[in-house]
Amino acid sequence: MPWITIISVTVCISLIQTTLLHHISFLGIQPDLFIIFLVFHSLNANRERSFHASWVVGLTKDIFSEGPFGLNTVLFIIAGYIVSIIRGNIYGRHLATQISVTFIISIIYNLLYLCLLSMLITSTGLLSVTWKCPLIAIYNSIIVPPVFWLFSRFYFSFGFPSSKRRF
Repeated sequence: MPWITIISVTVCISLIQTTLLHHISFLGIQPDLFIIFLVFHSLNANRERSFHASWVVGLTKDIFSEGPFGLNTVLFIIAGYIVSIIRGNIYGRHLATQISVTFIISIIYNLLYLCLLSMLITSTGLLSVTWKCPLIAIYNSIIVPPVFWLFSRFYFSFGFPSSKRRF
């Protein structure tokens, strides 16, 4: 049941990301629901389940977005691993923690993505798009409260077990 639910959620996120979020873009920047879901799931699941969900989220983003195939999958696995490592040292249910972790992971993901993309595609100007990284992270952090609330209502109503260590 959890796999079907995670795949369904990521497909819904893909549809929302590709169809609706361009209407709320600011300066050509839109929030990344994949990163927000990754942070939410990694804060609430055990390390093994978090790893598998990170892989599914990254693969889904690769399928539904442009760019080199597999790059998002690798970066999402790295981001999910980082969150699952620091999860033991933070109180993950506090709003300030959720916002700050989302901000940090957004910065790390976007900088790694741009660096790797500029290495793979030589025509990409790294400096011309680097200014977008903090703006994307800020935008993701701003929408964390309502999105985390929706995810938590959905997540726990479907019987997902949280990690063994309670926050």
